[in-house]
Amino acid sequence: MGIIKVLTLTLIITAARSFLWLPDPAASESRETLAVNEYKLRAAYLYNFSKFIRWPDRAFTSEDEPFVIGVVGKDAFLEISAVLESGKIGTHEISVRYYSKIDEIKGCHLLYLHQKKTDFWQPLIRTLKNSNIVTVGEADTFAKQGGMIQFITIENKLRFIINLKAAKAAGFDLDSRLLSLALELIK
Repeated sequence: MGIIKVLTLTLIITAARSFLWLPDPAASESRETLAVNEYKLRAAYLYNFSKFIRWPDRAFTSEDEPFVIGVVGKDAFLEISAVLESGKIGTHEISVRYYSKIDEIKGCHLLYLHQKKTDFWQPLIRTLKNSNIVTVGEADTFAKQGGMIQFITIENKLRFIINLKAAKAAGFDLDSRLLSLALELIK
């Protein structure tokens, strides 16, 4: 095989590996930032969660009120907002907002907590209990401790756990198609 063909093949293999590469889940657990592709994947999940959840009537004041996705975590916000800002959920334009403090969270419909420190998200979950906000988080015990949807990575695949009890207590109706995709349902 000629040197050009070998170099071309090596370049193609290297590009494919870097494009398809997903970090080791154990490595993801220990850091607070994720690869750009992982944020885009989470953005797609958040969008699809929103399509299969019915919010209580009190969640929106009008048909043209924006659907607000709140993000706690600066890196996550930049990537997620880039993916979702031009989208729509039903009749509602998507607006992505960054929150760094609990008292800033107002007018939000879905809140993604890219924060694994329990001393931050546990008080937040207690504060938002029975609100009009669907909570989605990354921490290992997020759903078991009152969060509604928890991301979990298994064998480099992003999955999720749903706390159905918390969702129903807050007045949310989750579509059976969404429930069927969950790795686990907490009732």
